[in-house]
Amino acid sequence: MMCLQLSVLVIFLALGLEWIGPVDSKRCKTHDNKEGICVIPRECPPLFQIVTKHRNGETLSPQENFLRQSVVHCVQRKIFCCAQPLNSNGFDLLAENDNICGLFNDLKVFNGKVVRMGSRPWLALLQYNLTNPDLVFREQFKCGGTLISSNYILTAAHCIHDNLASVRLGEHSISNPKDCMLYGMQRMCLDAPQDIPIEERIAHPNYIIGEYKHDIGLIRLKHPVQFTDFIRPICLPLYPDLILSSQTENIMEVSGWGVTENQTLSDVPMKAFVNRLQSTKCLDYNFDVDDTQICVSASERDSCQGDSGGPLTFPGRYKGKQRQVQAGIVSYGGEECGSYPVAVYTDVSEYMSWITSTIVDKHL
Repeated sequence: MMCLQLSVLVIFLALGLEWIGPVDSKRCKTHDNKEGICVIPRECPPLFQIVTKHRNGETLSPQENFLRQSVVHCVQRKIFCCAQPLNSNGFDLLAENDNICGLFNDLKVFNGKVVRMGSRPWLALLQYNLTNPDLVFREQFKCGGTLISSNYILTAAHCIHDNLASVRLGEHSISNPKDCMLYGMQRMCLDAPQDIPIEERIAHPNYIIGEYKHDIGLIRLKHPVQFTDFIRPICLPLYPDLILSSQTENIMEVSGWGVTENQTLSDVPMKAFVNRLQSTKCLDYNFDVDDTQICVSASERDSCQGDSGGPLTFPGRYKGKQRQVQAGIVSYGGEECGSYPVAVYTDVSEYMSWITSTIVDKHL
């Protein structure tokens, strides 16, 4: 049976599970030969969530039951190899948004490729200070990102520059001062977008400028965002079933204020569906892809809809509702839109440990 690349390995759950005291971290290998750390369940928050769910008599999902079969034990009984232990405090900060994250208003492509107004409330525009007076206003917004909490934006590391000044949330048409649209006989308007200054720019410590490994970054906002119907966070793959789906889902959505077919920057957010491909497909085009990246299809029709730093998402069901969960971050592809049949995205599930640790370090 082909090994799935799971970021978190979980315990075979049994009633009456007894906890043992903390143990020293020891390196281990997961079932798919990834580096891991031997921990007790409470030190691996997604695992702890499953234990709690089982103890409360809740039914495990098919994905969770599948994950039970992928356990690798460490030397001591009831200590297991966690490929990516998450910071428990950071996990809790993100889990606070469980009831509102990833909720969206439409399931179909609206008007061909245009995102329905207000339906992707996590989309963010990164605004840069321009020094060249000849650049037009639209050029201020060269990258995108996603709102993941009231204080943080997730984006690509290559989008983080010293002249990155603020983040815009709740936007639709960049050129219109007020966004309105008719739905049947009813006219709906968005609130004015929020432009929030930046407190701190955080690129992944292993990112090297000009390269695309570890192409992930966080932006800490100057003050917390006020959530509204049109400004809400995306869900991240915090839980084992979502991690599994994020690494196995074949059809995903890319969205953002990307490049149009005539190579101009779009005034409104666009979206399209792309297919996850085997990494070898990207290697065939000399794109050096490893386990921390996702290779996807990128035809002229669908490769240009997202900004750099914008999200690759899939629909996942949890907490009783259909949600959008972020699987990837737009990283790089061909020099021109549609010039290569493949593109590369950063795999968010591979960096959940870094994300949860970083937002806690900066939160304290």
